[in-house]
Amino acid sequence: MATMNDIAKAAGVSRGTVSNVLNGRGGVSYEKIRLVEEAAARLGYSLDQRASTLRRGVSGSIALIIPDISEKKYSELYMGILNAAKKADCRVCLYISGDQPYQEREAIVEAMKEKVMGVLTVSCLEQKSLEYAPFLTRSLPVIFLERQDRDSRLCSYTFDMAKAAGLISAVTSRSSRISVLTGSLSFEDQSRFMEELVRLLPIDRKRIFENRHGELSPASYELAAAFPDTDYCIAGSEQLARLAENAFIRFTGRTPCILCPAPLSPLPDNHSIQIQLNYRDLGISAAEELMRALEQKTPPASRVLEPSRICRGVKTEGGRSFLSSHTDCALRMLSHNTPTVSALKTLVPQFQKSTGIRVEIVTVPLSELLVRALSEEEHWDIIRVDPSCLSLMAPRIYRPLDDIDRGAGAYFSCFLDSIPEDYSRSGSTLYAFPFDISMQLLFYRRSLFESVAQQRAFYEEYGKPLKIPATYEELETVARFFTRAFRSDSPTPYGASIAAYTSQTSLTSEYLPRLICSGGPVYTPAGMINLQTEAAVSALEGYIRFSRYADTSHTQDWSDVASGFVSGSYATTILYLHYASQFIRAEGAAFNGDIGFAPLPGGNSLLAGGSLGVGRFSSYPREAYEFIRWAAGPDIATDLVLLGGISSAAIVYEQQQVIDIYPWLSYLSGHIREGISRPLLSFRSFSYDQKEFEYQLGKNLLEALNGHRTPQEALADAQEYLRSLNGKF
Repeated sequence: MATMNDIAKAAGVSRGTVSNVLNGRGGVSYEKIRLVEEAAARLGYSLDQRASTLRRGVSGSIALIIPDISEKKYSELYMGILNAAKKADCRVCLYISGDQPYQEREAIVEAMKEKVMGVLTVSCLEQKSLEYAPFLTRSLPVIFLERQDRDSRLCSYTFDMAKAAGLISAVTSRSSRISVLTGSLSFEDQSRFMEELVRLLPIDRKRIFENRHGELSPASYELAAAFPDTDYCIAGSEQLARLAENAFIRFTGRTPCILCPAPLSPLPDNHSIQIQLNYRDLGISAAEELMRALEQKTPPASRVLEPSRICRGVKTEGGRSFLSSHTDCALRMLSHNTPTVSALKTLVPQFQKSTGIRVEIVTVPLSELLVRALSEEEHWDIIRVDPSCLSLMAPRIYRPLDDIDRGAGAYFSCFLDSIPEDYSRSGSTLYAFPFDISMQLLFYRRSLFESVAQQRAFYEEYGKPLKIPATYEELETVARFFTRAFRSDSPTPYGASIAAYTSQTSLTSEYLPRLICSGGPVYTPAGMINLQTEAAVSALEGYIRFSRYADTSHTQDWSDVASGFVSGSYATTILYLHYASQFIRAEGAAFNGDIGFAPLPGGNSLLAGGSLGVGRFSSYPREAYEFIRWAAGPDIATDLVLLGGISSAAIVYEQQQVIDIYPWLSYLSGHIREGISRPLLSFRSFSYDQKEFEYQLGKNLLEALNGHRTPQEALADAQEYLRSLNGKF
């Protein structure tokens, strides 16, 4: 590997200069930084890797003792702990106990030799406080995972197994023959699970079999041989469920309905009905608590996590089926094309297979959608509309969901509880379920903003540090800096993108947040937005200036904007989240880990996406209602996201595997309530087509952007159109 002296010689600078560049210290000119970087690249030396190592350092290690790494729940637990430890610059020493006391004791001794700072353990030992005394007496934090100890003084991170048992009992028939295959009842999690099942269900104790020795235990065979008439087999874990399934197939040639707690997973095992437990989140939370205890020098605090409340393939609370049997009918759904609708098309055969209902999804240009939706001749069964249209259009195109199901509102327990009513109600009436919810974010090339060379060049030009833009003025400066036409050695051709040529409504969606930040909007006495103010003109003038630093290629849609960002055409982009999956899925997506995201400048993000409702003229309203519950609900939520879409179901945002791939989803779940929709164009509930007004405003904005009209003229024309709607209010 090249040394600092080698790089210094190749670059024609001093060794001290190379050291300063490697360590990210100031005081080195942009020109010398470039010389060092170019020399290092020629010699095969990674500056970023070296600098990252120097910044991170090693602060210590923690021990993780688990029974098995191959069992899914423990691999999920390990991955969660590993992720949290990495963020804390901490190493994880992994020990496998095999659920054998002597092996766990050996792991404790090895961890002491390693001088770990703390321990996370799934323990099979009975006297935990005594066995882990070498750590506890030295005030080193120990957290017991999954299996809570009976000694409440010991810190534990566990699941509420009584609630898991309650969820399982809710989907079993009490008149059926129920058998149980449980893990060792000496473990507190299995004991509590079993106690609650016996309390809730009529389980004959002769039908309870305890598996004490993992996969080598005969318990599953004994159960299947003794009770081949079992209707429901409840297993204490996903591993036990597989053992039960194999045993019943061998002894009876059939399997009963098998239910079990199982690790939350994007692709769960469909052989059983599962109460999903988020083991990855358990690992992350426990590791973070351990780090907190180490940092603050206080004892760790216990926590009990709830199940994710999702039974795979079974309708749970608020989700009972409204179809008494398979129905032979065909439904027609109307939408414009989005990534989530494309993903839904792939998954529709699953719905047809389980219900017998055929579904045809018809996609049309956005400009045609509302006209087609209002057609009485076409008889649409399901219609997807944007939240900006819902208030006006819902009573005209949808049936109220409460007319089909009086308990429709209960289904919202499946969705993120922060979703605004813009996606579901017009007035107080429930018309739709949220489907592909979305909002705007600022995305940026992380490596550009963290580059020592780019930081120095920015400082030399503007006299201030390079940072993520928090205002539109800062965004304009950054965009200019990264545009090659204004800085010949910029690493990107453009500093930003604009949506001017995707559609007129897209152009409006980029202008309106700017208007809010410029001091608007201001409204006329009639309640209409006033576009003839200094703030409105100033916002448009700023947008026109900004366009000089943006890629103004004639992109067809938001996917093209995302693809341009992935290909490296521009340093920043403002994009709706439901198109951000393109970063991962697009051909040539070579810098996935390089994508950073931040709130929109000024923090005034518009809502987008869409909702699904039952068509007003549908001949099959109950079947259409069943479809929108399936499409918007938890059953296929993760599948939609993995296929490049987005979902409103809460289950998606609990899965760290999904968040690791699409990290911006964590921002969406926490901030979508802050999004802006209906109140923007008027402060009263006027019955006008907001989408049409957005189109007309965008058309006039484009005229100004292309220089065919002044900003004042363009906004005056848009105001005149809005004024012409006055007779419809």
